[in-house]
Amino acid sequence: MKLTYGSSKRGDMAEALKSIANPEALFFVVASEDMLERAAGEIEERFPGVACIGGVGQSYTDKQSFDAGVTVIAMSEGIKVAADVLEQASVMPMKYIKRLENAVNSVQGARGNTAGFDLCSAGADVRAVTTLSNFLCRSGYELAGGTSNSSAVACNGKVYQDACAFFIIKNLKGKIKSYKENIYVHSKENEKQFMVTDADPKNYKICTLEGASAESVYTSALGISRDKITTQTFRNPLGHVCGSDTYIISIKDVGKNGDIITYRPANKMDFLTILETGDYRAVINDTIAGIKRDLGHVSAVLSVNCLFRYILFNDEHYWESYLSEMSREFSHAGMVGVGEHYNTQFVNQTMCCLAFE
Repeated sequence: MKLTYGSSKRGDMAEALKSIANPEALFFVVASEDMLERAAGEIEERFPGVACIGGVGQSYTDKQSFDAGVTVIAMSEGIKVAADVLEQASVMPMKYIKRLENAVNSVQGARGNTAGFDLCSAGADVRAVTTLSNFLCRSGYELAGGTSNSSAVACNGKVYQDACAFFIIKNLKGKIKSYKENIYVHSKENEKQFMVTDADPKNYKICTLEGASAESVYTSALGISRDKITTQTFRNPLGHVCGSDTYIISIKDVGKNGDIITYRPANKMDFLTILETGDYRAVINDTIAGIKRDLGHVSAVLSVNCLFRYILFNDEHYWESYLSEMSREFSHAGMVGVGEHYNTQFVNQTMCCLAFE
């Protein structure tokens, strides 16, 4: 699979599309939601009938990153792609499951060389990922994707509110495999797990841990004040312990009564821990080595990086080095999102991707 790119910091679609020819699929990212409809329409006009999805956020292509205007990532050579959308994604995406089935059938999907890549509206992750994964993973297809920093996403020239746009991609020249990269680890000094004793998952609130306010447990464990919580999560997110794996939960805000509001829901009786930042340089090298080990020759990687990872890496003056590391081994492009999807899981502060043999 071949990736080619175009961008315009001014949001000029003609400029962004001038270097793109004969795409099989187009993934675009705009800096603000008010640019979404125009970008989707102009791409459809230039490349009618080509599978296309898009959303709002920052973007990156090999060693460059963009936080303004529009970026278009074109996929071609040795792939077959269908794009469609699940509407009412936060309420009843299952109503549109036939669109997903038809997309898989249209590319003649097969285990190992077919996968889904999705982009959903903010707040629609839980039901969207469940719906996609129930069909795809059960059928032997992997999934990666993320969340647009907006209430809407675009698919095939149109903009949809509360929706999940998706590609179904078949690699005609080899395998496709999904990966999840977690740079956070359990504390060596304090691996204590806290039971969620009261929660409001519908509103993404953790009320109490072990009977005490979630705020007091978090601040006491880290020795910080309340006003530091929403930035401390960059280095010490919560982790939902699930068997042998841990799924990251980012902190969004703190309520007046000590509730912690998160970007991913937690349920009563879940066990949470407070994670710490690990050796992310080593983790990223391990991810690259693992992709190469699994696939041999890697033609391209399409990824979603969490906004909080992006902020942390910029604070550490590492973001440009991260892009250089990834693009040294293969073509690498994607977006900075506000949530990430990996097979059956909706996660935070993670990198999720599809890698193509």
